[in-house]
Amino acid sequence: SRELEKLSRLSVTELKSLLDQNDIDYRDCLEKRDLVDRLVENKDRTGYYGEKNDSGLSHEENRVVNTFKRASPSVAFISVGQVQTVQRGFSTSQQDVPTGSGSGFLWDKSGNVVTNFHVIASALKMRDPKIKVKLQGMPPLPATIVGYEPEKDIAVLRVSSRRLPEPIHVGASSNLQVGQSVLAVGCPFGLDYTLTKGIVSALGREVKGVGGRPIKGEQLRTFNLLRKAAIKNQLFRKRLHSK
Repeated sequence: SRELEKLSRLSVTELKSLLDQNDIDYRDCLEKRDLVDRLVENKDRTGYYGEKNDSGLSHEENRVVNTFKRASPSVAFISVGQVQTVQRGFSTSQQDVPTGSGSGFLWDKSGNVVTNFHVIASALKMRDPKIKVKLQGMPPLPATIVGYEPEKDIAVLRVSSRRLPEPIHVGASSNLQVGQSVLAVGCPFGLDYTLTKGIVSALGREVKGVGGRPIKGEQLRTFNLLRKAAIKNQLFRKRLHSK
C-alpha cells in the first residue's frame, strides 16, 4: 500500500526514531520490515500519516499535546532562598528572600530531582538555605542537596512525598539527529507550565560551565528561537530525551 511504501523509504534509524518518539517497544523487531509493521500496527498512536482526528487536531498536534500532558507533571520549578530578619520601624519580622530559581525534573520515585548547578549555587554560600521544589498540582516541597558537579553544571536534589508524579521518561541522546523536533517544557518563575517547539540544529557542541571551562560531549544546539523562548526550560525530544 501507499503507507507501506512511504515507511519503506525510511532508514532503520528513522524508523526506530519514530517508534521511540511514541514510546513503542521494538526490541523484538529483528529486521527493517518488522519495524515498518510495528509502525503500521500502531498507526493511530503514531500519527505518521498526518490525518485529522475527532478533536480536529492532526496526529502530530495531538502527539505534541499528549507529550506535554505526560511530561509536565514531572517538570519542577526550583527556588532557593533564605530567611532574613527585616526591620520596619520599631518591629522586626522574618522574611524569605529569594536568591535563585530555575527548572528541573523528577528523575525517579525516590524523589531525586535533576537540575542545573547554577540554579542552586547560591545555597552553598548560606548557613541555612531554603530550597523548595514545586511540582504540578502539589504544594512546594522542601528539598535537600544530594550532590552536584559545577563543571558539568548539574545538581541533584531530593524531596519526600507519597504523592509524587510519574518520573520523567528518559531516552538515549545517541539516537538524536539534526533536524529532529525538540520540545522545551518548563515552569518559568513558577507561574505556569509552558511548551516551546524547535529543532535540533547541531550536535557535538561545547558549552561553557562554571568558570568558563567547556562542558564536552554530545551537547545539543537548538533552533535559536527555541533557545531564547525557553532559556530556563528543560530540553526534550518527542520522547523527552534528557541530558
